Amino acid sequence: MIYYVSHWDWVLHRSRSDIVKNLSNKFEIGAIVPEGKFNLEIKNSYKETINWNYDRKKIIDIFGIYRLRKILKTINQDDTLHIFTLKSLVLYILSSMILNKNYRVMVSITGLGYLFADTKIAKILRIFIKPILRLRINKVVDTLIFQNTDNQNIFTEFSNYKNNVELIVGSGIETNKLYLKKTFNKKLKVIYVGRLLKEKGIFEYSKIANNIKLKNNFEFYVAGELDPGNKSTISKEDFNNLKSTLQYLGNIDTFNDLHNYDILISPSHHEGFSRIVLEGAYIGLYCIGNNIPGQKEIINNTECGELIDNNDIDLYINSFEDIDKKIEMLDFEFTRNQIENNYSVNAISEKFEEIYR
Repeated sequence: MIYYVSHWDWVLHRSRSDIVKNLSNKFEIGAIVPEGKFNLEIKNSYKETINWNYDRKKIIDIFGIYRLRKILKTINQDDTLHIFTLKSLVLYILSSMILNKNYRVMVSITGLGYLFADTKIAKILRIFIKPILRLRINKVVDTLIFQNTDNQNIFTEFSNYKNNVELIVGSGIETNKLYLKKTFNKKLKVIYVGRLLKEKGIFEYSKIANNIKLKNNFEFYVAGELDPGNKSTISKEDFNNLKSTLQYLGNIDTFNDLHNYDILISPSHHEGFSRIVLEGAYIGLYCIGNNIPGQKEIINNTECGELIDNNDIDLYINSFEDIDKKIEMLDFEFTRNQIENNYSVNAISEKFEEIYR
């Protein structure tokens, strides 16, 4: 059995269930994950589910670590753990202290996340976690899988990881589920899609929107929700201010709704490999994103839009000049072929299969 492991059920549902479906006739894949909003979907997608009771709202849930430790004791020698996200890796390492590992472990680092944020709490966490990683990671992890080389270089140096490393760009998107864009609105609709986190650039987006919308040529929308389980989530006061100045949609179904918009802005501070930019590009939106690893590869390789250096607000504003002409120059067939061949669920599933075998 291959067990997919994450401290958050969204990760194993939204980003992995299509891969599991693709591989289900070749491998038995179970899930070790806390019960949550997507509990039913996960039970329907995975061969077996083991409930890992963990509280995401805590920076470190001590009792949750102990519960994972009890689960690890039940893993058979022939089983494989495939852990997703950096936080889940840290929790696994803490849970496996003193335990003898007799099963294979691989970890997908889907982004460096809050641990590498420029905040006081994150800096303190790094001081605490770094020596533990350096002491244990080479003993309890066989393979690390990264989504971009920048994350690979930063994390392997930070953790002093010496074992096998693989590069798989992205988590894969199910392209046949996406409703493609057919026409652009006369008054162009601009959208931000993602959790309302400082690290995702929601404040930068608000500044961009409030500057540009004064010209009255564009409509600006926000799709996403607060994430109480992430320390980077914006305050309720900031949330209310956001709703009072921009058109707030809550969560949207990107498969069926994203085609209604024309321009996607992604001012994220860091990404593993941006799923929303991939979806937006394939659907046919003009994508404008911060020039960071995990976004620059997509926008450069698919030619779906433009990159903004250093998340500079003025450069974002300038990018809207002559944007009608930029949209006319998009080659949707080229963009979609690039995504199908390199970033689709089928492409990523094949790479996972190679590693599992």
